[in-house]
Amino acid sequence: MSDIIINKTDDIEYLQFNKLLEFQEDLVHAYTLKTHRIGFRRGGRNYTADESYNKLCIALEINKAYLVHPDQQHTDNICEYNEEGSMSLAKVDGIITDLTNIATVLTFSDCLALLMYDPKNKVIANIHSGWRGTTKKIGQKAVYKMITDYNCRPENIICCFGPSIRKDHFLVNDDVKEIFENDFKDIIKENNIIEDTEYSNEKGKQYRIDTVLINKILLKEMGLIDENIIDSNLCTVCNSGMFHSRRTEGIEYQADASLMMLKKHKEDI
Repeated sequence: MSDIIINKTDDIEYLQFNKLLEFQEDLVHAYTLKTHRIGFRRGGRNYTADESYNKLCIALEINKAYLVHPDQQHTDNICEYNEEGSMSLAKVDGIITDLTNIATVLTFSDCLALLMYDPKNKVIANIHSGWRGTTKKIGQKAVYKMITDYNCRPENIICCFGPSIRKDHFLVNDDVKEIFENDFKDIIKENNIIEDTEYSNEKGKQYRIDTVLINKILLKEMGLIDENIIDSNLCTVCNSGMFHSRRTEGIEYQADASLMMLKKHKEDI
């Protein structure tokens, strides 16, 4: 876990990436842990999302009015948050912005957080990529928007992978397996993406799929370099005492949050 650190206060714990901390004069980022009864899914049992947001904002010294949280629906829709104020956050699973004091927040329970930052152009992308988002290549689409709309160069873009369900625990049936086989034929031919298992359920035989590896390959296809793709290497199922996991918590599952914000410096005010 040398690529990450875990910060602790009396009220909250959150993960940060050492690579992104190199730019902490310009960037705030965090991925929350479930300890201290932190959870961001509204309506969940025994957690209060508003209280969790309050604790996170206090810990990061952020005004709660800066928070921007979309209505996530496992889409490939990405909001480019700008000064025009006309953008919609409905059915959105990613936010890109070059504005300061816009605290983008996405929530996760086993799905993969992609925290992207271009330190040259000062652009952030906070992306939610579950298995559906992965098949829709939402990570690639975010990079494409950063390149075409913000003049980012792919070799400058950093992408950090948050805790998520990993291959050992991501068990699927033939219906999902076939989607991946159809969408990623070439990647699957050349990489150990899908594995047979001895497991089965009421729908039949189960397989393991490495969605994290797929996302890494997709980012490299867009021009990101190895040293700028940083993985937390944390499985939410293996570490369900630290992170929320829909697979382990069931119907009353809660959610962790990723936050990214560009800071406004005093001389800019």
